[in-house]
Amino acid sequence: MFMNLGLYLFAIFLITLACGILPLLLPSAKGLLSPAVAFAAGLLTGSALFHLLPESMMIMGPRTGWPLLVGFAVFYLPQKFVMTHPCEEENCDFHKLGVLAFIGISLHAMVDGISLGAAYRLPEAIHIVAAAVTFHKIPAAVALSFLLLASGMKRGRIAVLIFIFALAAPLGGIITNHFLLQSGKTWMGWALGLSAGNFLAIAGGDLFRRIHERDKFGSGKRIAFVILGFAVSILGGEFG
Repeated sequence: MFMNLGLYLFAIFLITLACGILPLLLPSAKGLLSPAVAFAAGLLTGSALFHLLPESMMIMGPRTGWPLLVGFAVFYLPQKFVMTHPCEEENCDFHKLGVLAFIGISLHAMVDGISLGAAYRLPEAIHIVAAAVTFHKIPAAVALSFLLLASGMKRGRIAVLIFIFALAAPLGGIITNHFLLQSGKTWMGWALGLSAGNFLAIAGGDLFRRIHERDKFGSGKRIAFVILGFAVSILGGEFG
């Protein structure tokens, strides 16, 4: 089981690292953000509602609301009041946070890894959750790289920080699968519920609001990518 999970985590590490390094080489990579963010919004929401939450409810029953609430609050509240999540705009006020933003988004990436580690016990959903985590990491890695560039940091140091950031989600997955879930079935219910709340907070508080922003990609195309994300999350579970 670990070797298969290791392949998922290694793939996420490589994709995250590549997307984080890309802006250091190709400034035009910023054009990838809009479709990736829109697709991730639909995929994360579908994964939470059709896979993670139902499985958590089967274990936790009426108590599922607690891990769901905690998972939502752990991401949403720090993002809104501490402002440690980088934005995608060059003139964003978050850019002044520099390394603090890196720390915040890296800790959040570990939560994404927890989602994957918990979902690995669900054969019908693991590939969908892995895709959701991956597509969320793409815009996060690109945005973080642009943020650090805008802060004036040297490219060599940025590359090191992107490497550390790419390791965060795999680390969260390993910790969850090898320690938390071994403690009993209740932990799995909590991990799935936390992940569902976390995914909904990401999509609702951070991703969906961007589909209304105006850029060259167009709001209509962004909505289409959101719907595509919904469809992939649902159909993936049916045929997985």
